[in-house]
Amino acid sequence: MYIHMKKSLFLLVLVAILISCQSKHSEMESPRQVSGIYPHLAMYNSQGECGTGAIVSWADRLWVITYAPHYPVRTDDMLFEITPDLKQIERKESIGGTPANRMIHKESQQLFIGPYAIDADRNVRAIPYTDMPGRHTGNARHLTNPQHMIYYGTMEEGFYEVDVHTLKHNELYKDRNNEKGKIASRPKLSAKQRLANLPGAHGKGLYSGQGVMVFSNNGEAGKKAKTDFDTEAGVLAEWDGKDWKVARRNQFVEVTGPGGIYGNENPESDPIWATGWDSKSIILGVRNATTGWDFYRLPKASHSYDGAHGWNTEWPRIRNIGTTENLIF
Repeated sequence: MYIHMKKSLFLLVLVAILISCQSKHSEMESPRQVSGIYPHLAMYNSQGECGTGAIVSWADRLWVITYAPHYPVRTDDMLFEITPDLKQIERKESIGGTPANRMIHKESQQLFIGPYAIDADRNVRAIPYTDMPGRHTGNARHLTNPQHMIYYGTMEEGFYEVDVHTLKHNELYKDRNNEKGKIASRPKLSAKQRLANLPGAHGKGLYSGQGVMVFSNNGEAGKKAKTDFDTEAGVLAEWDGKDWKVARRNQFVEVTGPGGIYGNENPESDPIWATGWDSKSIILGVRNATTGWDFYRLPKASHSYDGAHGWNTEWPRIRNIGTTENLIF
């Protein structure tokens, strides 16, 4: 009887150990997460700030770029490829910088994110910052050759048109950073290097449609912008392929339309939306193809963005929430 009990107890302990091992093995197979946070997906760089510049689902992967605080040149920031089973791959093509742009070019089946072009087979090409300097902040469909070219805009008013096949670029307006990544004094205009000379600072949004490319920035340079929250700051501007025009002198960030990351399907008629603010309220801009810009005031939920300097590392986006008549801002 005693021997039988010992055998039974031994079998129970053995079964418990096996179950425990299987449970631990199962835990090891699935990534650890705490309330939806996956520590193994944390991202780092060697600069004083590491942020997420853009996240896009493309080619059965999630693509993520990080940014350093003010580097229109190469850094150790990465382009990450995240698989459906949450494996994080650091792409060897990474060249860093301070990028926040993203656009899917339907005709060539490529995702443009930061300085990278990623095709449907997940092949990655990078445009060197030595060729196309600046803190890339937005992409837009080309006004006259959208099948083969796209626009790049930078936070310091650099604008380029890029061939989606060869990645060769043409500089439209010079980026105002110097080689070391500091804001340079505005150089003299020349036939080869012209400046957009827009008011405001810290470029944010870029989009196109209705015959114009729309650009926004959300700040102002100078000491007054650091202390006086209602000083004049920011801009919403548009370019018709030849000249710039200021649509409104306020702080603006997101510029998009019904086409979102792909660009508007009917660029001649689809609206363009822009989100901004001043010391009084949120400002929603809507560009109509026949009447131009209309602006609407909405109540603020917070005063955290009131600074005229525009030093906001994140900015509100406009996204579809699954219905034909509603958007989230």
